[in-house]
Amino acid sequence: MDIALFPGQSRRQWADTMINLEARKLVNTANTVAAMHLSDSLTRLKFVDEIRKVVMQQFEAARGRFRLRAK
Repeated sequence: MDIALFPGQSRRQWADTMINLEARKLVNTANTVAAMHLSDSLTRLKFVDEIRKVVMQQFEAARGRFRLRAK
């Protein structure tokens, strides 16, 4: 997707939105893979939770890098 800033929208808001969209796609993919390949429900939940934690760590790291560049 090309960068399309709406009136009053900052680059940081745009970056947060794009990161959030990609994070949701990854978690949805993890849910799909877990449903197809993991028969134990507790294992499925743990797998998706672990993916979600990694996604959140990466989200925070990306936000930190963006803040450093913005200064």
